[in-house]
Amino acid sequence: MNRLAQGSAGPCVLIVDDDPLVLHALETTVLTAGHRVVATGDPLAGLQCLQERLVSVIIADQRMDAMSGLELLDHARRLQPHASRILITGLLSVQMLTEAVNDGEIYRFIAKPWSTPELINTVRNADQRYHLLEENAALQAETLRLNEELLSEKRTLETRVTQLASDKAELEGLFTSLRTLRAGVFQFCDAVLSSFDGALAARTRRTVEVCRQLAEAAALPVELRDLLVSSAWFHDLGLIAISRGPDGQTAGDSAGAVLRDHPAISERLATAAGMGELVAAAVRAHHESFDGGGFPDRLRGRQIPEIARWLTPVAYFVSCGLNRERAIEELERLSGTAFDPQVVPFLLRIALRLPSPDAEVSAPAPSSATHQVVHPRVYLPASDKMPAS
Repeated sequence: MNRLAQGSAGPCVLIVDDDPLVLHALETTVLTAGHRVVATGDPLAGLQCLQERLVSVIIADQRMDAMSGLELLDHARRLQPHASRILITGLLSVQMLTEAVNDGEIYRFIAKPWSTPELINTVRNADQRYHLLEENAALQAETLRLNEELLSEKRTLETRVTQLASDKAELEGLFTSLRTLRAGVFQFCDAVLSSFDGALAARTRRTVEVCRQLAEAAALPVELRDLLVSSAWFHDLGLIAISRGPDGQTAGDSAGAVLRDHPAISERLATAAGMGELVAAAVRAHHESFDGGGFPDRLRGRQIPEIARWLTPVAYFVSCGLNRERAIEELERLSGTAFDPQVVPFLLRIALRLPSPDAEVSAPAPSSATHQVVHPRVYLPASDKMPAS
C-alpha cells in the first residue's frame, strides 16, 4: 500500500509501516494534526519517495520484513539529512534506542502503544526542527555567497587601487616632467629678457617672486598659483619687440607702439610656448583696469581673467619706482579702480616685508616731465598718445 494522503506541494511527513492497521492509525493522526502525509507499507517505496520529494519527518516502524526501521532511517539520513527521523517500536532496549538517538541516527523514538497527544507533539517538534535546519542551511548558503561576493569585490577593489596607484605614479611622473619642462621655459624667458634688458629681467624675476608670496598669503589653490607664476614670467616678454639703435638705446619712434601692443605680443609668445589659454589670457589682460580704463580690450571687473587680477597689482608694485610708503598709498588709492579690491588687501598684507620698489630697477617715476601716465605702471614718451577712452 502506497498513497499520497494530501497535496504534494511542500515537504511532507513520510510514514512507513507494513502493518496496515498501524499505518492507517498513524496516517489519520498525523493528517488530523494538519500535515501533508505520504503513507506506505513498503520500505523500498519509502526510499523511492525520499529520492523524489522533500520530506520533513520520517516515521518508521522498527519491525518490518523487507527492512528494519533503523536500516531505513539510516538510508534516509544519507538521502535527506535534515529530515527528522522517528522510530516506533515496542521491542528494542532503552539502551539501544538511546545510543541510536545520541549517534544521530534518529531524532526521537515512540514506544508502542503510543499516546496520541505525545505523537502529535513529537511530529510537530520534528517538523519545526526540519524547517529550522533548512532555514539555517539557506542562511549559511547565503552567507557563503555574500562572502564570496565580498571577496570578489575586495579583489576587484584591490586591483583598482593598484591601478589607481600606478596611474597616480604615472601622473606624478608626467607632472614632474611638465614642471621640469616649464622650468626650462622660464629659464629661457629669463635668458631672453636678460639679453634684451638686464633691468627688465630683474624686474620680471622680482614680479615672479612677489606673485609666489602673494599666492601663499592668499592660500590660492596650487593650480592657480602655478598659472599666476607662469603668467608673471611671460607678462612683459613682449617688450623685447622694442627696437634698439646701434648704441643699444630704444628707438623712440617704436617704443610707444610696442608698449601699447606688448600685452598682445606677450600673449602670442605664451601661446607659442605652450603655456595654455589661461596663461595667455592673463598675460594679455595684465594692463586692464578694474574700472574698464585699461588696455588692450578695456575689460572691467570680473570680465578680467582672475589670474590677471592677481598679477596686475604685483606688476605695478614692483615696477612703480616709488618708495614703499608711497607704493602702499597708491595701491590703496587705486583699489577698486585700477585693481581688484579683493586682491589688494592680500598684497598690502605682505608689502611691508617686500623690498621697497624704489630699490628695484624700474620704469621712470610719474614725476618725469618726459613721460605721460597711460596706465598705473606704464609711462610712455609724451609724443606717444594713447587712444581716448
